[in-house]
Amino acid sequence: MIVSFAPAVYYVVDNGPYGIVAADFTGTGILDLALACNQNDSVSILLGNGDGTFQPAAFYSVGANPSAVTAGDFNMDGFIDLAVADSNGSDIAILFGNGNGTFQSAVALAASSNPINIVAADFRGIGISDLAITDIGAAIVGIFLANGDGTFQPMATYPISAPADGIIAADFNGDGHLDLAVACGDDQVNILLGNGLGTFMSATTYPAGSGIIYLAANDFNGDGILDLAVTNYYTDTVAILRGNGDGTFQAPSFYPAGSGPYGIASADFNRDGKADLAITNVNNDQVAILLGNGNGTFQAPQLFPMGIYPGKIVSADFNRNAKQDLAVPNFFTNDVGVLINTTPVRGMRLFTAGPLA
Repeated sequence: MIVSFAPAVYYVVDNGPYGIVAADFTGTGILDLALACNQNDSVSILLGNGDGTFQPAAFYSVGANPSAVTAGDFNMDGFIDLAVADSNGSDIAILFGNGNGTFQSAVALAASSNPINIVAADFRGIGISDLAITDIGAAIVGIFLANGDGTFQPMATYPISAPADGIIAADFNGDGHLDLAVACGDDQVNILLGNGLGTFMSATTYPAGSGIIYLAANDFNGDGILDLAVTNYYTDTVAILRGNGDGTFQAPSFYPAGSGPYGIASADFNRDGKADLAITNVNNDQVAILLGNGNGTFQAPQLFPMGIYPGKIVSADFNRNAKQDLAVPNFFTNDVGVLINTTPVRGMRLFTAGPLA
């Protein structure tokens, strides 16, 4: 089976777009985009029109060399806010949303020396978005628990096996509490199980290949348990680590993922009920789609052209037709490429009864 996307449409953003997040900044049910632009110390905001197109970017200043952006409601006013990892500024920039697609000036939150990635999630189950960061120069995960008024408690740190970039939050052991998975520079995935109080157990480590960078979680074999997919830059593969349901993972299996696999997202792109993968290829400026077979294995990649040096990637339904589209920041062309999913919906076969006896 194939998957199809319309040719990418490119939208100009500030210099060096790197991190990306999709969320509804206007409260209209239409998804918008925010990009961390590393070379001009800014965030670009593109408001969605609901048909898969976007308005011209607006720009907001943040700290030095922003590398990642995440979204959540940090002050409990019902509006989506942004948190930006300033990789050369020793801080997190918090931009409070006004609910109409605009944001207030950034407020700096003291962090570690080189925060490189960030994720917002409710680690205590109380309806408030907390933050977790990785640091490119320190073997730690940093946790900021939110106070609910837009402020945060001082950063708590948890040791991991090596400095890391990729980080995601999900419930890997089915206890209802969010855990963390981190792609570390020693090519090990570190799992930190959460206890629901905003604290985490010591990291357990799992080898995941060579040159691991980013990771995604989904149920790839249909057993109701979250698995992991991890990009392997040096071997042009993606590693699949099947979850056991108790927070542990099996040894990885590897699948071709294009040239220089980097950013990764997981969704059902052909609407067959099976989890697929979308992976950016920085060596040949493409996006690779790996359709899942539903048993934890994947088909050969289908390749789609993208801009120059596509980094991270986000999957969302930008034109509200129940198909997962893609948005990719292109670092050297200073734009974001949007791929609208045009895969035909599989039709239902109709049967008619024969004549009654």
